[in-house]
Amino acid sequence: MTMVKYETPTIHMPVLRDEVIAALNLQPEGVYADVTLGTGGHFQAIAARLSPKAFLIGLDADPMAIDYVRNNIRINIPHQLFNQNFAELERVCYRLGRLELDGVLFDLGLSSFALEDTRRGFSYLKDGPLDMRFNPQEGYPASHLVNNASVEELSHIFWRNGEERFALRIARAIVNARSTKPLKSTLELAQIVRSVVPAGTAIKSLSRIFQALRIEVNRELDKLTIVLEQAVKLLRPGGRLVVISYHSLEDRIVKHFFSREARDCLCPPEFPVCNCGHKATLRVLTPKPIKPKSSEVDINPRARSARLRVAERI
Repeated sequence: MTMVKYETPTIHMPVLRDEVIAALNLQPEGVYADVTLGTGGHFQAIAARLSPKAFLIGLDADPMAIDYVRNNIRINIPHQLFNQNFAELERVCYRLGRLELDGVLFDLGLSSFALEDTRRGFSYLKDGPLDMRFNPQEGYPASHLVNNASVEELSHIFWRNGEERFALRIARAIVNARSTKPLKSTLELAQIVRSVVPAGTAIKSLSRIFQALRIEVNRELDKLTIVLEQAVKLLRPGGRLVVISYHSLEDRIVKHFFSREARDCLCPPEFPVCNCGHKATLRVLTPKPIKPKSSEVDINPRARSARLRVAERI
């Protein structure tokens, strides 16, 4: 078998590594799932603290991430890797016969592979095709959306997924530009955005527009809600759910999910008697999210916006 080699990404540091290890409350013989494998930093750190009787599951929608970890990261305990979106967690666990987990980790940040590969189209700083798919073999690229969605649809996407205040203005500019020729590259899109927003806000607008398109292309927020529910079902009592998010949309979903699952009743306050029958499944261990120390941000600027939330199955 030929060994696959990739150039090591510029940033190869697991965000909030020590905090994640503490939050998982690792049991030496436990079963853990890292559902956003990336370059394997968290996966390797977890494995180093487990015994040969433990088991690790790694998922990533990006086939390059799976290949990189499989061929370049040494893991000395039993484990299995899957090129699957994390919304397939429950199906993967059924296939493995691992229906009780001691911990599930989500690091929702974009991987170094995706950011630094110009062929993936995630960055507005580098020229590349408007793709943005985590798995380039699945679904439609961002160019399909940009060149076919209406002004109203694009504006809604930019506001819902990016909270961009110039959403309508940018959507109109895109539709106007594509009437001459289809938009195919990241720098073409970036130039359109720059041309219609104030110069002082261009960087923030670009970040939000590219984020909004990436979220839409990969259905990230819908799948996050799905997999959080799966993870709770799979966790054994005392198991930990650990989530690192990087923008307010993700963090809000996690915060609200944790809050809901920590309550016994979800009925409106005016209901005199509970009709929903809901029982709490989680105990929230982080009333406020854990943020990276300034020393970590100095070394790894991408950690700046990270927020870690932890809950325990009851």
